[in-house]
Amino acid sequence: MSEASPIADKTLDEKAQAIVDAARKMFLSRGFDAASMDQIALTAGVSKRTVYNRFRSKEELFGAAITATCKNLLPVNVSDIEANLPADDVVREVATQFLRGVMEPEALSLRRIAAFEAERTPALGKAYLEHGPYWMVKMCSPILARLAARGAYNIKNAEEAIWLLGALLTEPLYTRVLMGDPPADLDAAIIAQVDRAVWAFKKIYA
Repeated sequence: MSEASPIADKTLDEKAQAIVDAARKMFLSRGFDAASMDQIALTAGVSKRTVYNRFRSKEELFGAAITATCKNLLPVNVSDIEANLPADDVVREVATQFLRGVMEPEALSLRRIAAFEAERTPALGKAYLEHGPYWMVKMCSPILARLAARGAYNIKNAEEAIWLLGALLTEPLYTRVLMGDPPADLDAAIIAQVDRAVWAFKKIYA
């Protein structure tokens, strides 16, 4: 994501949103271990007690930061896209924004932090899964279910289909970028990856 704050979460009050934004900045600049709740409270302009009143642990706060980042991976006008585009183009639009989003420096950095810390701090890995991939599946599977109800795809398990679409979308491009070996023209590579994924997805669920 960019340096700007992510889209505000309407489920968070103003102080909680400030805490999440501050935590995100601290995690990205200092890593998980070095980011203290004291620093997060200071950056957010609240007391440490206020932080703990809203988030029980640093792992929970990391999860909230992941969710805030994931909100930028989905188009804000999904209902309009569904209403005005053919099914394949709906999948392509959502898939393109998702893939562009996970390739952004902030999203990559948070993934690296979670992967690095997960063995030593399993709760952090679980927080990443719960607020990242699992959250995305929960948000996106209803889109596929609605497209299937329109007769566009033969999908019996929308969550399973979303996991498969995610695998088709990300590899091998995502691993290359995550490991610091992006192609020279990343934008063209993203478009090509999405085209292949949508083609394969349609073949599987036609």
